[in-house]
Amino acid sequence: MRFKAQKTRWGSCSASNNISLNYLLMMAPLTVIEMVIAHELAHIQHKNHSKDFYSLLKKMLPEYQQADIWLKANSQKLHSL
Repeated sequence: MRFKAQKTRWGSCSASNNISLNYLLMMAPLTVIEMVIAHELAHIQHKNHSKDFYSLLKKMLPEYQQADIWLKANSQKLHSL
């Protein structure tokens, strides 16, 4: 896992399962950080955003949608810090 300054992504998972996270997540609520990490971990098993991917994400973090809504609503604020 590595932290990077990414302009358009909060996280990514490479084909070789290397996970990168945007360092700006440190200023987000813990639930949002957990959601991004769970999202990228789900990509280890499903390299897409299929129904199976979201089913796995929901198993890992049942309330992921609230964190996703917060991140979408506050992304611009975090990027302006």
